[in-house]
Amino acid sequence: MENLKIRATLARAVRDTLVQNHLTQTEAAERLGISQPRISALLNGKAREFRVDALVNMALKLGLNVSLEVDSLPKPDVMTPEGVLDRMCESVIQRDTVAFMDDVQLFWRKEWDLAQVPDPHEKDALKYALKACFLERMAEVWSEPPKSHPAVAPDWCQRVPAVQKEFSVIPEEYREFYEGDLVSPIFCKRNIFAPRDFMFFV
Repeated sequence: MENLKIRATLARAVRDTLVQNHLTQTEAAERLGISQPRISALLNGKAREFRVDALVNMALKLGLNVSLEVDSLPKPDVMTPEGVLDRMCESVIQRDTVAFMDDVQLFWRKEWDLAQVPDPHEKDALKYALKACFLERMAEVWSEPPKSHPAVAPDWCQRVPAVQKEFSVIPEEYREFYEGDLVSPIFCKRNIFAPRDFMFFV
């Protein structure tokens, strides 16, 4: 788990720097000394395909400083489906991909019954829509290979409407990499932009 967090953090930093410097995939490959397909994998968030030392080397070649931070474990009072969903919303809004995916995997490890997660009656329209999308997407991920563990989202999710103003779970500059079938229909129906493979993990 910690190894994956470190890789995801480093990959995100490298990816953000490449985007900020407006480098093409070919230019990025030459600068970092890796192949163009590897750059493509990096831009598509496939951090687990890279070793920590390789990502550190890439960060250093881009002039980045590398440091690690250790946080305490979540407080017991938030270790419930409702509390974790709250945290997931905050992570997505703050663009904290590592913390978000930690909580997605926490849902899986805890073996919580998604269908039994109570309606939060969230007053914030965006958070309400996000929670419904998260639960429906987790049910989809759980049910498909490699997990193949049938799951369904709670009934209340079907009643959650779309948000009026579109929201994107990824930075706007990355949206160009996702079009058509690469967009998640679960999030799209609530006017939220997300890649189709969003929230997937092995």
